[in-house]
Amino acid sequence: MTRLVRVELRRIMARRVLVLALLAAAVVSLMAVFGVHQLSVSLNQQRAGAQEMLEEARDYWEPASPEDYQVCVRDQARARQESGQGDVDFGCEQLRRPPILDDFLPTYPSMDEQYRELLGYLVYPFLFLALAVGSTSVAAEFTHRTMGSWLTFLPRRAPVFSAKVVAAALVGVPIAVVGLGLVLVGVPAVLRYHGIDDGLSGEQWVDLGWMAVRIVGLAAAAAAFGAGAAFLVRHSAVVLGLMVGYLVLAEGILRGLFPSSTPWLLGTNLEAFVEHGTTWTRWPDFCDDITVSCTPTTHVVSFTQAAVVLAAVLALTLGLALLRFMRSDFE
Repeated sequence: MTRLVRVELRRIMARRVLVLALLAAAVVSLMAVFGVHQLSVSLNQQRAGAQEMLEEARDYWEPASPEDYQVCVRDQARARQESGQGDVDFGCEQLRRPPILDDFLPTYPSMDEQYRELLGYLVYPFLFLALAVGSTSVAAEFTHRTMGSWLTFLPRRAPVFSAKVVAAALVGVPIAVVGLGLVLVGVPAVLRYHGIDDGLSGEQWVDLGWMAVRIVGLAAAAAAFGAGAAFLVRHSAVVLGLMVGYLVLAEGILRGLFPSSTPWLLGTNLEAFVEHGTTWTRWPDFCDDITVSCTPTTHVVSFTQAAVVLAAVLALTLGLALLRFMRSDFE
């Protein structure tokens, strides 16, 4: 079995598609890093403009009179009592303090949230590339009619099938590792080049590291899924077309027509696996903003559910693929 996997790995690594996939992952990551560079330039320009506005505001600033401050506090207390919301804030304390730089800077998500959002976007191109490499590694043998030659030298089909799936899963790993490595190294380097603190604690870096590990695991699973799907349909273009069509069209239609299916859709569970749990929102079926309060309900999709759903999809695909491979005739 190990010897077969090594042979499969040498065969896949000799193909140009793996090199192209690694280059594509690197290009996607470098584009993301360049986007962070552009954002950093814009942020520094906004800071320079905010500094000018701060200096101008301080030249004209005068503290509010005690009477104006008391009026603001009374109005704020009345608004809190009438609305029943204790967090209503009229900014009364700001009337008595001089302007600060934060008053003129736009509000951005925390660095941790921005890193997570960036990795969440990048997971799909990495999975697509791993899926493409996994599917072409098997589909090419059907296209070039070399599968029969394999079985001539090794007629036991189950070890051949397993070796091809395991080898495909292994080559999916470097695709994600190259892409994630460039992002996790490149983004902090760009931020510090522009004098912007990445603002992440050691614990947050550990969480991001585990998030990257889960993405690498998903890339391996996507490559194995692609190999199994290629055993079923025998054409890489069909595998990629079906997956893209499902994720873009079918899931969008299902999510719109049947909102209750959202926690079981592949896209939702991929997000929950990468984020270690996620949430989705459902609005009432009959929502009249005049007579009925339209309050959405938030539901949780756990990491455990996502792992079980994704593992079930992979196991079902590989099981069907093995069944077809065991019963098919080859030239």
